[in-house]
Amino acid sequence: MTAKPSLAVMGAEPRFGELLPVGQFYWPQWEGYEKAARGIFSRRYYTAQRFAGPLVVQFQQRLQEFLGVKHAIAVRNATNGLMIANYTLGLQGKVIVPSWTFIATIQALLWSNCQPVFCDIDPESQQMSLASVRSLLEGGEIKGILGVHLWGNALLVNELEMLAEEYGVALYYDAAHAFGCRVNERAIGTFGRAEVFSFHATNILSTAEGGCITTNDDALASKLRAMRGDHVSGTGVAMQSATARMSEIQAAIGLMMLDDFDRNRQNNKEQHHTYEKRLSAVPGIRILKHSDVTNSNFQNLVGVVDSSEFGLTRDELLVVLKAENVAADRHFYPSSHAVSPFADIAREPGQLDHTESAARSTFQLPIGARMTDDAIEQICDIVREAHVHSESIKSLLAPLAAT
Repeated sequence: MTAKPSLAVMGAEPRFGELLPVGQFYWPQWEGYEKAARGIFSRRYYTAQRFAGPLVVQFQQRLQEFLGVKHAIAVRNATNGLMIANYTLGLQGKVIVPSWTFIATIQALLWSNCQPVFCDIDPESQQMSLASVRSLLEGGEIKGILGVHLWGNALLVNELEMLAEEYGVALYYDAAHAFGCRVNERAIGTFGRAEVFSFHATNILSTAEGGCITTNDDALASKLRAMRGDHVSGTGVAMQSATARMSEIQAAIGLMMLDDFDRNRQNNKEQHHTYEKRLSAVPGIRILKHSDVTNSNFQNLVGVVDSSEFGLTRDELLVVLKAENVAADRHFYPSSHAVSPFADIAREPGQLDHTESAARSTFQLPIGARMTDDAIEQICDIVREAHVHSESIKSLLAPLAAT
């Protein structure tokens, strides 16, 4: 008698009736949301032309207290925040940035007429490689470094800041993945000239869509507010505006999500540990660790496939998961350096080897508000069974790969 198939890609019913997406998707309770919305309606403005609304002001103050930073400037989204930071720092010319990042990081540089110079990543942590950064700095003409904290982990910030000081270049950060993370108990958001957070719904602190720029530099903060679209009287600041003010309803959501932050972080941590425990025994699957922070937000469950041990490539595993209604994600694919107009730029052989390897082998699994322990157990079973049945799955997928 033929054994009944256990995986949907082999003919079984999908494990999940609805798609499980990658992302945090934490959200406040309806009662609190309704109360905040009624308050905004009664005050009858959504954004202010000259001053931030009362909820935006309160949200910024709460962020400053939470992070231990002098200025938190709320903006419409993180891409706006990066655009404003690039421009306000006065950067023109070449800026070092990892190719292994969300394409909006690179687009923000282009908007500011900066030229991205791509560095490689560390193969274990997938953070920017300090050796790669130093090599690019030694080539000269570099005006700044845009560091990117990935996956609820952080760059080696102290070492990177020493490098920036040694070569006399500006250092600032894209901290989209790193809200609530700490390095030796110092919060991400307090490093460099400025840091930019994303409050997109896929991140642990959500305003549905939003972000903020943090800095301890008073003069820079005034310029950032002016470019956000505020009227900053008495500062002598006159510059172009990005009109990127955060709305009152975004701030209301952010305030409620700050109240829930510790609980949501703990939920992420428990889910992350369940994944690690269950997947550690699967040959060819490595879960990235948060080794460079003393506190992580655990918002990303990131794995790397070694196809020689697992039996399937990363993309073949994603086909298996998709058939089960698990929306596992390649995320930074293709890497920024592989898309137009950067793909035709000449580079040294091997300059981005680790980035290209990560682009072939890295995946994300769902973690956050929509996940349960049972769902995580089932996803881990799917990954394990994909390894066990890898030869059969390869045979099934081969005709698709040929078309």
